[in-house]
Amino acid sequence: MNLAAEERFVAGDDVRPMASPDLDRAFPEPDRAASHAVLVEAMQRYGLLEDPVPEAADRWIETFLDAYGSEVDSLRAAMERVAALREESVIVPALELERLRTRQVVFFLDAVSQYVDDQPELRGLPLDADLPEIAKEFGIAKDDALAAVRMALTGTQEGPPLALLFPLLGHDRIMIRIGAISSHLLHGRGLEPIKFGPGGVPFETIPSSKPNDEATGGERGGS
Repeated sequence: MNLAAEERFVAGDDVRPMASPDLDRAFPEPDRAASHAVLVEAMQRYGLLEDPVPEAADRWIETFLDAYGSEVDSLRAAMERVAALREESVIVPALELERLRTRQVVFFLDAVSQYVDDQPELRGLPLDADLPEIAKEFGIAKDDALAAVRMALTGTQEGPPLALLFPLLGHDRIMIRIGAISSHLLHGRGLEPIKFGPGGVPFETIPSSKPNDEATGGERGGS
């Protein structure tokens, strides 16, 4: 596989306005090959894919179908997912951003960015093992670590496995999105979280502990 070609594809031009009624057709098709062909045609129509299709782009589309094929019900929904994956930043809900507002989480996300930069290939990475291992250095539990990465990259709590999401976003976009979140957290109010959430309930950031204190469960709302 040509990694440079895939990076160029992932970092391509902005999506053109999608107004065609053809996009309202049901998707995916019953046949995987037909789904692939329909998505290729739509992406080419909107200037997102050259003709002939590069091998790297074919692999990207296959990964996209693995990730989102069961989550969309129309070609328009699929193309909206494609557009979202091509954005350089995401909108993180205010309270979710506050949960990330700790020194440990910022350092952890920076370490994830470095980890991504060191990988020659983002497909097939053992992220369920590697990301928690990185998080241990900062005293962050596995579930919180995976949730923090997903939130920083997508602005949502749910979605396809990170192992599929990473190659869809590509090296540059992952690092850009993490960098944008870190910059937002470090500027302005800095790493001082809000004290109370909705209804006056005390607010808690993602908890962390000193690595040698894992047995105690860590401190809530570490900063």
